[in-house]
Amino acid sequence: MPKIKAFRGIRYNPEKVSIENVLCPPYDVITPKQSEEYHKKDPHNAIGLVLGRQLLSDSKKDNRYTRARDIWNKWRQVCILKQDSIPAIYYHKQGYRIGDKTYTRTGFISIVHIDEEGGKNILPHENTHKGPKLDRLHLMKETKANLSCIFGIYSDPAKVVSSQIKPYLKEPEIDITTEEGYQKLWVIDDSEIIKKVSNVMVDKTIFIADGHHRYETAKAYRDRKRISTRKKDGDQPFDYVMMYLSNIDDGITVLPTHRVIIDSMGTGLVELEYKIKEVFNMIPFDNRAALLNALNEKGKGHLGLFVKGIPRYYMLKLINEEFIERFMPEDTPSLLKKLDVTILHKCILEPILGIDRVLTSTCVSYISDSEQTLDMVEKGQADIAFLLNPPSIQEIVKIAKAGLRVPQKSTFFYPKIPTGLVFYSLEG
Repeated sequence: MPKIKAFRGIRYNPEKVSIENVLCPPYDVITPKQSEEYHKKDPHNAIGLVLGRQLLSDSKKDNRYTRARDIWNKWRQVCILKQDSIPAIYYHKQGYRIGDKTYTRTGFISIVHIDEEGGKNILPHENTHKGPKLDRLHLMKETKANLSCIFGIYSDPAKVVSSQIKPYLKEPEIDITTEEGYQKLWVIDDSEIIKKVSNVMVDKTIFIADGHHRYETAKAYRDRKRISTRKKDGDQPFDYVMMYLSNIDDGITVLPTHRVIIDSMGTGLVELEYKIKEVFNMIPFDNRAALLNALNEKGKGHLGLFVKGIPRYYMLKLINEEFIERFMPEDTPSLLKKLDVTILHKCILEPILGIDRVLTSTCVSYISDSEQTLDMVEKGQADIAFLLNPPSIQEIVKIAKAGLRVPQKSTFFYPKIPTGLVFYSLEG
C-alpha cells in the first residue's frame, strides 16, 4: 500500500464563508472561553464540528457528537462544505511570530496509511489516556470523518519534497493574514507531482508531533470497521488518516508546556522549600523577567518555581544528577531521566505534592506561555507554577525511535495546525 495518498478533500466554500472566520485550533488546546469566542465568530466555524457545546439536556440520541454529525451533513448538503472532484494534496505555508522574531513553517496535507500492528512507520512520543480517545472515537463514529489534521514530522535534509512542489505553486486557494501571522494553502492535484512526493515519502519515518489521541483513535476506528465491513485489504478509506506533514530540517518550533498546580492541597512554600532543598538548589530572583532570562540562558536542567503569596521567584537546579536515581525506577531509560518534565514529575510532583498520573487531570493545567503561567498564580487562580524547558527535536526523535513515551503534554509544537483547512471523509 502507498504510505501517503492524495484524497478528495472536503473544504469550506469561499463563496459562502470567510475562511479566516471559520478556522479554529485543535480541540484539545481550546479553553472554554475561547470555545465561546469561536462559536460566536461565525456560525459555520469548525468549532461546531470538533468541540460542540455540551447541554444539560444531552442524551444518547442528542449530544455534541450527534449534533456534529448533523452539522457536518447539513453543511455538505447546502454547499458550505464542498468535496474536491480530483484527489489532491494540500500545501500549506504559515508565518508566525514569537516575541519580536518571525518564522515560517511549511507542510502538506495528505492521507497516510495507518500502521499495522507492530508497524514502525509512524512513531509516537507521548503517553495517551482513555478519556480523550473515547471522546474522539464517539465523534469519528458519528461524522465518519477526520475533522482535523494529525501533525506529523519527518526528516528530509535535502528538502526533496519541497523542491518537487514549489516550482508548481500558483495562486493559493487560501491567503489570509491575521494578528498572529499569515496562512496560504495550495491545492495540488497534478498526478505526476503527487507521485513524486509519494515516492520520496515511501521510506520516511513519520513522528507524531501533535495528535497522539487522534491517531490511536483512528487505529481503533479502522480495526472496528475491518470487523464490521469485513474489508481487510488495507486500502479502504478507514485504513488512512489525514495528516499535516512537515520537514524537521526546514525548522520546527517546540515550546515548553509549563505545569500550573491549581490546588496544591495545602502545601505552601515552607514545606515545599524544606523538601525541595534536599535535592535542588533554589536560586531566588526578585522579578519574573530576571527568572525568565536566567531560565532561557541556562536551558535544560533548570526549572522555574513561583508560589502564590510569595513575592520571589526561584530557579531550581539539581544539586547532584545522581539524585535522580532516588526517585526513578531502576529501569527508567536514560533518554527520559534527564528531561525537565521527567525530573519535575518524578522528583517534585509525585513525591512532594502527591500528584500522580491520575490527579494530573484534575490538579494540573498545561500552559505554554510563561507570562500567562505566572499570571495565574499571581492573580490567585492557581497555587504553584513550574516552568520547564522543552525537549529538543533531536531528543523527541530519539525517544520515539527507542519506542519510549514522555508524560502527556510534554511538548507544544507551535503553531498548532488550524482545523478547517480541509476535512477527510472516511466514506471516500
